[in-house]
Amino acid sequence: MSRRGVAAAQSPSPVGVPHSRPLLGPSEEEAALRVLRSARLAPGPETARGEALLADLSGCGTAVLLSSGTTALTLALRALRIGPASTVAIPSYACAALLHAVRAACAVPLLCDIEPRTLALDPADITRRARGRVRAAIVVHPFGEPVALEPYRDLGLSVVEDCAQAIGARDRGSPVGSRGDAAVFSFAPTKVLTCGGPGGGLASNREGIVEEVRDLAGHDEKDDDRQRTNGLMGDLHAAVAAVQMERLGEFLDRRSALARLYDERLLPLGLERPAPSAGTNPVVFRYIVRVPDAARLIESLARAGIVARHPVYRPLHRLASGAGSFPNTERAQNTLVSLPLYPALTDTDAERVITEVHRCLS
Repeated sequence: MSRRGVAAAQSPSPVGVPHSRPLLGPSEEEAALRVLRSARLAPGPETARGEALLADLSGCGTAVLLSSGTTALTLALRALRIGPASTVAIPSYACAALLHAVRAACAVPLLCDIEPRTLALDPADITRRARGRVRAAIVVHPFGEPVALEPYRDLGLSVVEDCAQAIGARDRGSPVGSRGDAAVFSFAPTKVLTCGGPGGGLASNREGIVEEVRDLAGHDEKDDDRQRTNGLMGDLHAAVAAVQMERLGEFLDRRSALARLYDERLLPLGLERPAPSAGTNPVVFRYIVRVPDAARLIESLARAGIVARHPVYRPLHRLASGAGSFPNTERAQNTLVSLPLYPALTDTDAERVITEVHRCLS
């Protein structure tokens, strides 16, 4: 049976179609049982194996597995010496974890608008809003689309790549995560890959960054009292994450197949999708469409048992009372909808999504 057939053969959702759902199978189960039988739960050989896989996927020399993507973001900033009074530019159209990580590093967040086409942090808006020196930027590769880093480098910024939505994507042949000062990844249940719970990782080609983060993520048996946290991923979650990383190609193939099906059946309705940039090989993390009224479509689909979502729950300038106007972020929030798309989505449920979108828009 083909990889696509394996996913399609699963039973459809009996009640509704969730927005996201991880795909776990016998390999993940056996990996978890292997660790449980060994009674070795602390970071050990499984964690080391997962870190080698992440280093390879990110195109980096080294990587460390951590307790969450938020922890990875925070420790990336600390390892880059971004601390008290340092200003960090972040996009308003992003997960609240960015805001929390900057604050946890005792730095100052600078909320910026996004580019309307790429949905990525707008470098020109960083310049417009800066009231002093900006030390760094967290650049999200939004919904699987790689973002060029040169515009941020041209501003003299340290760059943390947020690859939580884009593991496996490439920009001009280079994996996302390989060109920044540090790259962070998430293995949460809703991401491209999961570790079976909260989890994250960090990779870097810059000398000393991964070693520094590894030191900051563990406070046992240390000879000084610098501030650290208990943030390393243990063998149980790492074993599951390693299996998922080995299945990345399978997962991305299924996501692409579903996106092609949606394109064929939904774009004739006049829906728009964000266009990939030239020279990039994105991954399909979310199937994003633009409609006149996002909230109305989300509510209509919910009544039919289809869980669609705003791609970002709440823009950060709304959450944190950011100063100034954010027109591109506001337009994205009001017009973009994320439809169910994930490897565990069956063909039957995909057809159900298509049928209900047609009904709602007619």
